[in-house]
Amino acid sequence: MKGVRVVRDTVTVSVVLAAVALVAGFVIQQRTIGLGLAAGLVVGAANGELIQRVIAGRLPFVVSSILRMVGLSAVGIAVAFLLGASPVTLLLGLAAAQLVMVGAAVRQGLRA
Repeated sequence: MKGVRVVRDTVTVSVVLAAVALVAGFVIQQRTIGLGLAAGLVVGAANGELIQRVIAGRLPFVVSSILRMVGLSAVGIAVAFLLGASPVTLLLGLAAAQLVMVGAAVRQGLRA
């Protein structure tokens, strides 16, 4: 499947960026910001896998997209509160993971 590479690249880049954000947050003494961005990137990286499951399950894409994004946001906010991170930065991390996924998809498309 073509999408497998996009998902794998998204997870890899998101985890690397999460590690950078976490270390940077501690270095600049903004632990909650670094932790929030890192957690958001990791949670957001799961979106690619969820998209593949929706497509394979033949569910209506619009409805499942809304439910998927609401669910990821809710999980992200819950993780932020559990970790003591900033919910805003966690949601920014989620958005960053989506941009990583778009970049991976564009890269894959240009290779085809």
